[in-house]
Amino acid sequence: MILMIIKTAPDGIKFLWSNDYFSTPKTFSEIKDELSANGYNFTDNSLRKALDRAKFITKKNSSFAQKFKSNINFNDSVNILREMNIHPNILAVSEDLYKDGHYAQAIFEVYKEINIMVKEKSGVMDRDGKDLMAHVFRLQSPRLKWSDLQSQSDKDEQEGRMLLFMGAIVGIRNPKAHDRVIQTDPIKTLEYLAFASLLARFIDEAN
Repeated sequence: MILMIIKTAPDGIKFLWSNDYFSTPKTFSEIKDELSANGYNFTDNSLRKALDRAKFITKKNSSFAQKFKSNINFNDSVNILREMNIHPNILAVSEDLYKDGHYAQAIFEVYKEINIMVKEKSGVMDRDGKDLMAHVFRLQSPRLKWSDLQSQSDKDEQEGRMLLFMGAIVGIRNPKAHDRVIQTDPIKTLEYLAFASLLARFIDEAN
């Protein structure tokens, strides 16, 4: 998905785009077509107002990615995180680090928080990381689950979410903990934080 909806309101919508998408300039029509293809349909007027409020430049031959970077004030990132409705646990451990540009540390802290949340919710304190996630969310007698696991769909959801948690620990937290990782992209960092927020909500919803 090339779009994150940051805030909806009666007078319109505010957007934050992934600058990776704009490796080449996009016209208004191209943006609208892309939105429509992804299930977002707005009138021309409401979309133009939303883009104008976000100070996006949509003319051909403009350097869209550079305009994006220069027009977003990441010193106001606390407001961005809050408008994204990031889970409060994730916000608490990441907002100051993100605001100060410590992106790799912000990512590490939020996935460390996910590990802690799973331990506290499940009561399993003698396991950690991938082993913790596999044990807590396993299909056979899980410590945390989202359904009665009666249907195949329920079982698929349980297994799929278990794999998401395991992957987050192995593929995101562990490299940040064991290697010297340089992270300079504020947008990609937001995406990491948003994924951690989703995992945190899964934990809240689990029984």
